[in-house]
Amino acid sequence: MRVDLSQTPIVDAHAHGFRAETLLAASPAGFLDRITVMGMCFGSASAVDPALAGAVSAMTDSTLMAMLTRRRLAAYLRTSPADLLPARHAALASNPQAYISGLMRDANLTALFIDDGFPLPKVDQLEMQELVGVPIHRVARIEPMIEAARRQTQHVADLEAAFRADLESAAQDPRCLAFKSIIAYRTGLDVGLPDRQEIAESYHRWQAAGWREGRDTSKPLRDHLLNVTFEIAKKYERPVHIHSGAGDTDVVLSHARPSHLGPLLTRFAAQPTVLIHSGFPWLGEATYLAALYPLVYLELSLYLPWGMLDMDRVLTQVIGAVPTGKILYGSDEASEPEILWISAKTARQSLERVLSSAVERDFVTLPEAETIGRAILSQNVLQLHGLA
Repeated sequence: MRVDLSQTPIVDAHAHGFRAETLLAASPAGFLDRITVMGMCFGSASAVDPALAGAVSAMTDSTLMAMLTRRRLAAYLRTSPADLLPARHAALASNPQAYISGLMRDANLTALFIDDGFPLPKVDQLEMQELVGVPIHRVARIEPMIEAARRQTQHVADLEAAFRADLESAAQDPRCLAFKSIIAYRTGLDVGLPDRQEIAESYHRWQAAGWREGRDTSKPLRDHLLNVTFEIAKKYERPVHIHSGAGDTDVVLSHARPSHLGPLLTRFAAQPTVLIHSGFPWLGEATYLAALYPLVYLELSLYLPWGMLDMDRVLTQVIGAVPTGKILYGSDEASEPEILWISAKTARQSLERVLSSAVERDFVTLPEAETIGRAILSQNVLQLHGLA
């Protein structure tokens, strides 16, 4: 018996903002480059060599994400794969809202949770909501708040006070349903509990270093500010999303494994926490944490869609080990809106295969499998963020 999720709506738990004018200004010829992991991260990392852009492009035609999207998007646009790039640009340029909202309808994407920290300057989410044609929910990233507080103040106490004020302001925005941190990109996931002296000394080291980021300068201060974030998130009943695992080349990779989060998750065990990317590529560690801590949730982007042939294994492992009410679908779209579309369609098909196999092997009944599928694709993220 086959599980059919074709009519199940999808809510994307993790994506990024975009503007119509930015999409139109990008080179049509580089579209497929920008949807690969390598190409997308090449555009987001701060320390890249522009001379390597050609090497990134040279890898596109041999990358499954680009190969699959070329063929499926061409079919959607009723053109040939060879003619995809001009056809896609023509469709986008003729009416961006009609084209992008059409992709959302075709994938049955019904809402997006948007991390407001990339790109910067921040995308106006109400304008984006009009562009995509589905509700957008704000996830407030704390790192731009820290940077703004640093620039506006001269002392560590004032920095913390300004940061707390920004958190409070975000929490009172009815569209803001969660906080997010990318501390893995700044100082690592081994978040400690520094005392006041360590925090002040960290601020002064950071200042003396010309605000150079690093574990030797800003780590105790950033650790403290993430602890503050958890306290305020608890006060306002907001989940905290934490980037876990690898990302672009800016990440502090040696301290990005989800297992480093153990002390923080223990400290705030009563606070709902979402491991964005489920610790990619350290899935076993993230799975263990979500199986162990009652309020730790897994968001599956990076494995979906860029895992491609590995998506079924990832879903099999997570569904088999973690309470399925804690698994969230997400795409991590950070360059082109078609990522939202292709990710939703491939993830739905992968989930159908995995759950159908579970039914055939008598682990679950067909109704149970369909309930799990609906939960992962949309209901879990809505319930977690108070929208059920």
